[in-house]
Amino acid sequence: MPLAKINGINLYYESSGSGSPVVFIPGLGGTVELWALQTGYFQNDYRCISLDNRGAGRSDKPAGPYTQALFASDLNELLNFLEIDEPIILVGASMGGVIAQAFIHDYPQRIKKLVLACSGVSAADPHITICSDEVMHALTNPGNTPEEKAETLTRVFYHPEFIRQHPEVKEAYLQRKTEAQPAHAYKAQLAACFDPRPYYQWLADIAVPVLVIHGADDNVWPVQNARTLVQGIGPNAELYVMKDAAHVFMQEKPEEFNRVLHDFFRK
Repeated sequence: MPLAKINGINLYYESSGSGSPVVFIPGLGGTVELWALQTGYFQNDYRCISLDNRGAGRSDKPAGPYTQALFASDLNELLNFLEIDEPIILVGASMGGVIAQAFIHDYPQRIKKLVLACSGVSAADPHITICSDEVMHALTNPGNTPEEKAETLTRVFYHPEFIRQHPEVKEAYLQRKTEAQPAHAYKAQLAACFDPRPYYQWLADIAVPVLVIHGADDNVWPVQNARTLVQGIGPNAELYVMKDAAHVFMQEKPEEFNRVLHDFFRK
Protein backbone atom coordinates (compact mmCIF):
# COMPACT_ATOMS: atom_id res chain seq x y z
CA MET A 1 0.00 0.00 0.00
CA PRO A 2 1.66 3.29 -1.09
CA LEU A 3 2.10 5.36 2.05
CA ALA A 4 4.24 8.44 2.52
CA LYS A 5 5.40 9.57 5.93
CA ILE A 6 4.20 13.18 5.84
CA ASN A 7 4.12 15.66 8.71
CA GLY A 8 4.15 12.86 11.24
CA ILE A 9 1.38 10.76 9.65
CA ASN A 10 1.07 8.06 6.99
CA LEU A 11 -0.57 9.60 3.92
CA TYR A 12 -2.08 7.24 1.34
CA TYR A 13 -1.61 8.12 -2.33
CA GLU A 14 -1.80 6.52 -5.76
CA SER A 15 0.28 7.35 -8.81
CA SER A 16 -0.19 6.11 -12.37
CA GLY A 17 0.85 7.06 -15.85
CA SER A 18 3.72 9.30 -16.90
CA GLY A 19 4.22 12.82 -18.15
CA SER A 20 3.28 16.14 -16.63
CA PRO A 21 1.84 15.66 -13.14
CA VAL A 22 -1.85 16.15 -12.42
CA VAL A 23 -2.87 15.95 -8.76
CA PHE A 24 -6.45 15.22 -7.67
CA ILE A 25 -7.65 16.19 -4.18
CA PRO A 26 -10.98 14.86 -2.85
CA GLY A 27 -13.39 16.63 -0.53
CA LEU A 28 -14.91 15.96 2.86
CA GLY A 29 -14.51 12.29 3.72
CA GLY A 30 -13.39 11.60 0.16
CA THR A 31 -10.76 9.14 -1.03
CA VAL A 32 -8.82 8.35 -4.20
CA GLU A 33 -11.81 6.32 -5.40
CA LEU A 34 -13.63 9.59 -6.13
CA TRP A 35 -11.27 10.10 -9.07
CA ALA A 36 -11.17 6.57 -10.52
CA LEU A 37 -12.93 7.63 -13.73
CA GLN A 38 -10.48 10.49 -14.15
CA THR A 39 -7.16 8.83 -13.34
CA GLY A 40 -8.06 5.89 -15.57
CA TYR A 41 -8.64 8.32 -18.41
CA PHE A 42 -5.82 10.81 -17.92
CA GLN A 43 -3.04 8.33 -17.10
CA ASN A 44 -2.59 7.81 -20.83
CA ASP A 45 -1.24 11.36 -21.15
CA TYR A 46 -0.26 12.50 -17.66
CA ARG A 47 1.17 11.28 -14.40
CA CYS A 48 -1.93 11.11 -12.22
CA ILE A 49 -1.57 11.42 -8.47
CA SER A 50 -4.46 11.19 -6.03
CA LEU A 51 -4.50 11.00 -2.26
CA ASP A 52 -6.63 10.40 0.80
CA ASN A 53 -6.47 13.56 2.90
CA ARG A 54 -5.52 13.13 6.54
CA GLY A 55 -8.56 11.87 8.41
CA ALA A 56 -10.01 9.82 5.55
CA GLY A 57 -9.58 6.55 3.68
CA ARG A 58 -6.30 4.76 4.20
CA SER A 59 -4.44 7.78 5.52
CA ASP A 60 -3.92 8.20 9.25
CA LYS A 61 -6.71 9.83 11.21
CA PRO A 62 -5.06 11.66 14.10
CA ALA A 63 -6.94 13.76 16.60
CA GLY A 64 -7.82 17.23 15.36
CA PRO A 65 -7.84 20.02 14.82
CA TYR A 66 -7.09 19.88 11.11
CA THR A 67 -6.54 23.08 9.14
CA GLN A 68 -6.43 24.01 5.47
CA ALA A 69 -2.82 25.11 5.96
CA LEU A 70 -2.03 21.63 7.29
CA PHE A 71 -3.80 19.92 4.35
CA ALA A 72 -1.80 22.15 1.98
CA SER A 73 1.42 21.30 3.80
CA ASP A 74 0.60 17.59 3.52
CA LEU A 75 0.29 17.98 -0.25
CA ASN A 76 3.51 19.98 -0.47
CA GLU A 77 5.39 17.32 1.46
CA LEU A 78 3.86 14.57 -0.70
CA LEU A 79 5.22 16.30 -3.81
CA ASN A 80 8.62 16.46 -2.12
CA PHE A 81 8.37 12.78 -1.21
CA LEU A 82 7.57 11.92 -4.84
CA GLU A 83 10.42 14.18 -6.00
CA ILE A 84 8.10 16.25 -8.18
CA ASP A 85 9.80 19.58 -8.85
CA GLU A 86 7.94 20.83 -11.91
CA PRO A 87 4.72 22.84 -11.50
CA ILE A 88 1.62 20.66 -11.37
CA ILE A 89 -1.94 20.84 -12.58
CA LEU A 90 -4.01 20.74 -9.40
CA VAL A 91 -7.62 19.56 -9.39
CA GLY A 92 -9.58 20.02 -6.16
CA ALA A 93 -13.20 19.08 -5.56
CA SER A 94 -15.42 20.49 -2.82
CA MET A 95 -13.27 20.77 0.32
CA GLY A 96 -10.41 19.76 -1.98
CA GLY A 97 -11.01 23.01 -3.85
CA VAL A 98 -10.55 24.93 -0.61
CA ILE A 99 -7.34 22.98 0.01
CA ALA A 100 -6.25 23.89 -3.53
CA GLN A 101 -6.82 27.59 -2.82
CA ALA A 102 -4.83 27.33 0.41
CA PHE A 103 -2.10 25.45 -1.46
CA ILE A 104 -1.70 27.99 -4.27
CA HIS A 105 -1.64 30.77 -1.68
CA ASP A 106 1.15 29.09 0.30
CA TYR A 107 3.06 27.46 -2.59
CA PRO A 108 2.22 29.47 -5.75
CA GLN A 109 5.39 28.37 -7.55
CA ARG A 110 4.19 24.75 -7.54
CA ILE A 111 1.06 25.32 -9.66
CA LYS A 112 0.84 25.48 -13.45
CA LYS A 113 -2.94 25.28 -13.80
CA LEU A 114 -5.76 25.01 -11.30
CA VAL A 115 -9.19 23.37 -11.44
CA LEU A 116 -11.74 24.22 -8.75
CA ALA A 117 -14.61 21.75 -9.00
CA CYS A 118 -17.90 21.94 -7.04
CA SER A 119 -16.21 24.26 -4.58
CA GLY A 120 -16.02 27.81 -3.30
CA VAL A 121 -14.17 30.00 -0.85
CA SER A 122 -13.84 28.93 2.76
CA ALA A 123 -17.16 28.39 4.51
CA ALA A 124 -16.15 31.11 6.98
CA ASP A 125 -15.46 33.70 4.29
CA PRO A 126 -18.20 36.35 4.04
CA HIS A 127 -18.40 35.76 0.27
CA ILE A 128 -19.57 32.16 0.70
CA THR A 129 -23.03 31.13 -0.45
CA ILE A 130 -23.93 28.62 2.21
CA CYS A 131 -26.08 25.55 1.65
CA SER A 132 -29.59 25.23 3.06
CA ASP A 133 -30.18 24.41 6.71
CA GLU A 134 -31.48 20.99 5.65
CA VAL A 135 -28.30 20.16 3.74
CA MET A 136 -26.08 21.48 6.52
CA HIS A 137 -27.95 19.31 9.02
CA ALA A 138 -27.40 16.28 6.77
CA LEU A 139 -23.67 17.05 6.52
CA THR A 140 -23.22 17.56 10.25
CA ASN A 141 -25.51 14.68 11.28
CA PRO A 142 -25.37 12.09 8.50
CA GLY A 143 -26.31 9.16 10.74
CA ASN A 144 -24.77 6.63 13.07
CA THR A 145 -24.29 3.53 10.92
CA PRO A 146 -22.45 3.29 7.59
CA GLU A 147 -25.77 2.50 5.92
CA GLU A 148 -27.45 5.57 7.39
CA LYS A 149 -24.54 7.76 6.34
CA ALA A 150 -24.58 6.35 2.81
CA GLU A 151 -28.33 6.98 2.53
CA THR A 152 -28.01 10.56 3.76
CA LEU A 153 -24.90 11.58 1.89
CA THR A 154 -25.81 10.06 -1.46
CA ARG A 155 -29.12 11.95 -1.29
CA VAL A 156 -27.23 15.18 -0.61
CA PHE A 157 -24.29 14.71 -2.98
CA TYR A 158 -25.91 13.17 -6.08
CA HIS A 159 -28.51 14.40 -8.53
CA PRO A 160 -31.87 12.69 -7.87
CA GLU A 161 -32.14 11.60 -11.49
CA PHE A 162 -28.72 9.94 -11.27
CA ILE A 163 -29.78 8.06 -8.14
CA ARG A 164 -33.00 7.00 -9.85
CA GLN A 165 -31.08 5.60 -12.81
CA HIS A 166 -28.27 4.18 -10.67
CA PRO A 167 -29.74 2.91 -7.38
CA GLU A 168 -26.56 0.89 -6.91
CA VAL A 169 -24.71 4.13 -6.14
CA LYS A 170 -25.54 3.76 -2.44
CA GLU A 171 -23.82 0.40 -2.24
CA ALA A 172 -20.94 1.73 -4.32
CA TYR A 173 -20.65 4.66 -1.93
CA LEU A 174 -20.34 2.22 0.96
CA GLN A 175 -17.71 0.18 -0.88
CA ARG A 176 -15.61 3.26 -1.68
CA LYS A 177 -15.29 3.98 2.02
CA THR A 178 -12.54 1.38 2.38
CA GLU A 179 -12.22 2.24 6.04
CA ALA A 180 -15.03 3.86 7.98
CA GLN A 181 -14.21 7.46 8.77
CA PRO A 182 -14.22 7.96 12.54
CA ALA A 183 -16.53 10.67 13.85
CA HIS A 184 -13.63 12.71 15.21
CA ALA A 185 -11.91 12.78 11.80
CA TYR A 186 -15.10 13.68 9.92
CA LYS A 187 -15.79 16.53 12.35
CA ALA A 188 -12.17 17.72 12.14
CA GLN A 189 -12.31 17.80 8.34
CA LEU A 190 -15.66 19.59 8.38
CA ALA A 191 -14.41 22.16 10.89
CA ALA A 192 -11.39 22.84 8.66
CA CYS A 193 -13.77 23.98 5.91
CA PHE A 194 -14.57 27.01 8.10
CA ASP A 195 -11.11 28.54 7.74
CA PRO A 196 -11.34 32.19 8.87
CA ARG A 197 -8.57 33.42 6.55
CA PRO A 198 -9.52 35.84 3.69
CA TYR A 199 -9.95 33.41 0.79
CA TYR A 200 -11.84 35.81 -1.45
CA GLN A 201 -9.07 38.40 -1.13
CA TRP A 202 -6.53 35.75 -2.10
CA LEU A 203 -8.29 34.95 -5.37
CA ALA A 204 -6.99 38.08 -7.13
CA ASP A 205 -3.43 36.87 -6.48
CA ILE A 206 -3.90 33.70 -8.54
CA ALA A 207 -1.74 34.21 -11.63
CA VAL A 208 -2.24 30.87 -13.42
CA PRO A 209 -5.12 29.70 -15.64
CA VAL A 210 -8.08 28.46 -13.59
CA LEU A 211 -11.05 26.35 -14.61
CA VAL A 212 -14.02 26.69 -12.29
CA ILE A 213 -16.46 23.87 -12.97
CA HIS A 214 -19.73 23.32 -11.15
CA GLY A 215 -22.98 21.38 -11.28
CA ALA A 216 -26.04 23.52 -11.94
CA ASP A 217 -28.02 21.59 -9.31
CA ASP A 218 -25.38 21.36 -6.59
CA ASN A 219 -27.05 21.59 -3.17
CA VAL A 220 -23.85 21.27 -1.13
CA TRP A 221 -22.01 24.20 -2.71
CA PRO A 222 -24.68 26.23 -4.55
CA VAL A 223 -23.60 27.29 -8.01
CA GLN A 224 -23.28 30.95 -6.99
CA ASN A 225 -20.04 29.90 -5.29
CA ALA A 226 -18.54 29.15 -8.70
CA ARG A 227 -19.50 32.60 -9.97
CA THR A 228 -17.94 34.13 -6.86
CA LEU A 229 -14.67 32.32 -7.55
CA VAL A 230 -14.57 33.54 -11.14
CA GLN A 231 -15.41 37.08 -10.06
CA GLY A 232 -12.62 37.07 -7.49
CA ILE A 233 -9.98 35.50 -9.74
CA GLY A 234 -10.74 37.71 -12.72
CA PRO A 235 -9.55 37.20 -16.32
CA ASN A 236 -7.42 34.14 -15.49
CA ALA A 237 -10.58 32.15 -14.72
CA GLU A 238 -13.13 30.48 -16.95
CA LEU A 239 -16.45 29.01 -15.83
CA TYR A 240 -18.19 25.83 -16.95
CA VAL A 241 -21.57 24.97 -15.45
CA MET A 242 -22.70 21.41 -16.04
CA LYS A 243 -26.42 21.00 -16.64
CA ASP A 244 -28.47 18.40 -14.75
CA ALA A 245 -25.55 17.69 -12.44
CA ALA A 246 -25.20 17.90 -8.68
CA HIS A 247 -22.16 17.81 -6.43
CA VAL A 248 -20.39 14.63 -7.58
CA PHE A 249 -20.55 15.28 -11.31
CA MET A 250 -17.15 13.68 -11.91
CA GLN A 251 -19.02 10.39 -11.35
CA GLU A 252 -22.42 11.44 -12.68
CA LYS A 253 -21.08 12.72 -16.02
CA PRO A 254 -17.48 11.53 -16.31
CA GLU A 255 -17.27 11.81 -20.10
CA GLU A 256 -18.30 15.47 -20.09
CA PHE A 257 -16.13 16.28 -17.08
CA ASN A 258 -13.06 14.57 -18.55
CA ARG A 259 -13.56 16.29 -21.91
CA VAL A 260 -13.80 19.75 -20.35
CA LEU A 261 -10.75 19.10 -18.18
CA HIS A 262 -8.73 17.73 -21.08
CA ASP A 263 -9.53 20.75 -23.24
CA PHE A 264 -8.39 22.99 -20.39
CA PHE A 265 -5.21 21.00 -19.80
CA ARG A 266 -4.23 21.23 -23.48
CA LYS A 267 -4.78 24.96 -23.89
